[in-house]
Amino acid sequence: MNLLKKGIFSLLVVGFIASCEDDDLIIPVENTVGSGLTEITFSSFEATSGPDANGIDDGTYVTVKPLAIGVSSYTVDFGAGGSPVTISELGGSASYDYSNVVEETIYTITVTAISDKGLSSVSKTTNITVEHEVTAVTSAPSSPSVGLEEVLKVYSNGIEHNGAFVSYRYSAAGTDLNEGAAQQGEVTLESGNNILQYSRLSDTVGASIEMDEIVAADAFGSGIAATHVHLDVHSDFAVGIDKLKITLVNGSTEYTFNQNLIDGEWINLDLNLATDFSSPVVQFDEIKLELGAGGTANDAATLNLDNVYFYKPISSVIQNGDFDSKTDHWRFTAFTDGTTTPFGSSSDGSWKNYDGTANGSKTKGAKWTSSQSGGPLQNVGSRYAYQALKLTPNTDYVFEYEYAIKNDNANDPIGGRRMVGVVLDGHFVDGVDAVSALSSNLGNHVGTIAEGKFSSTRGTLVKIPFTSNDNGEVAFLFYAVTSKDGWIDNVKVYQQP
Repeated sequence: MNLLKKGIFSLLVVGFIASCEDDDLIIPVENTVGSGLTEITFSSFEATSGPDANGIDDGTYVTVKPLAIGVSSYTVDFGAGGSPVTISELGGSASYDYSNVVEETIYTITVTAISDKGLSSVSKTTNITVEHEVTAVTSAPSSPSVGLEEVLKVYSNGIEHNGAFVSYRYSAAGTDLNEGAAQQGEVTLESGNNILQYSRLSDTVGASIEMDEIVAADAFGSGIAATHVHLDVHSDFAVGIDKLKITLVNGSTEYTFNQNLIDGEWINLDLNLATDFSSPVVQFDEIKLELGAGGTANDAATLNLDNVYFYKPISSVIQNGDFDSKTDHWRFTAFTDGTTTPFGSSSDGSWKNYDGTANGSKTKGAKWTSSQSGGPLQNVGSRYAYQALKLTPNTDYVFEYEYAIKNDNANDPIGGRRMVGVVLDGHFVDGVDAVSALSSNLGNHVGTIAEGKFSSTRGTLVKIPFTSNDNGEVAFLFYAVTSKDGWIDNVKVYQQP
């Protein structure tokens, strides 16, 4: 049995070898079609794989070239159900492009040597295993621009920043990328970016990504909705599909979207869950990818896929302002020569609940130590809490929070211990850029009251009035400059009454 695949083929040739040591010895040459033959001598046939008419060399385009004496023609049955092919020219060949529907199939090739001189026909067979290799994608889509805190990832390397990928922090639970009947693979490009490949797609074979059930209205937590699903899709039509059907599945309920693809180009799809599908998406636990209605599947019928995620718009309300969810929603995407860890989670937060009522005991909060301080104590371990918001432009707001600082003896920094809150004018990807822009802020407060940990009677309330900028893109940042522990809690922003 021969194994035929890309770059590999079996060559079966039986030749006639003659040698002599005497120059006077004459070796007769037999006439392949002349008289005097009593039977066909069928030596062999070779079956090789190579590029097809489109130049695609994936192991499925097979050429047969027989070698026999006493023949006038050959018929070749490639074993795939089609009619035999006739080779009428001696020394000629016949080719066949096997189907791309399956990954691997064993075929029996039968070649029959035929004589027009009355000699009996002679047949030879061989089994070949055809493995169809998927053509690897060589390009990637543009890097996502949606911030880390706004994304629930299904499949993505994250945001590319300074030549490296910053991974998304929140992922859909229970994700399984290989639940459909389609062949699933993955390609890693030189950049380190991974691309999903789904092949053998047809009107009956689809890819399926399954996950734990997602309720659109609560995708990011109770009452925090996912508004869009993003997918980057790509297909080379010669080896792929030209139409794509995307379905979000919730049991018997299916929300569908159809997209015409562009040959050889990545398409960035930002689909509104409320308006772009066949009906508003409520909940789902599966993403199906299929050949679209009226579409054509060629060769391996491959769809390339990247950056599959759900996202929400940047909020106008502080998220995790009570720090019950630890550091969620308070990180920079990147921090050159620094850390994106924003603070240390603590159980020594305010004794007040987020709504301002007394709790009767301490709550969770954000904590900074001396080694995590910034400002004049800046170091690679300095921690900055950051959250971007989208507010109504040119509107008066109040930035509110509580802070506390330990009063233990220590060598204080110049200017004393302080907890600093800042309203930044704009959004920042890299923390180092935000720190450089601290002086051009919309409002700030330097808290210097060091009376000890939060208690029922301790804790300083801060209210910073500010006016949002022309586009409403502002951010809130905290850091500490202290030789002893300091805390922030109950962070809010609201329009001035």
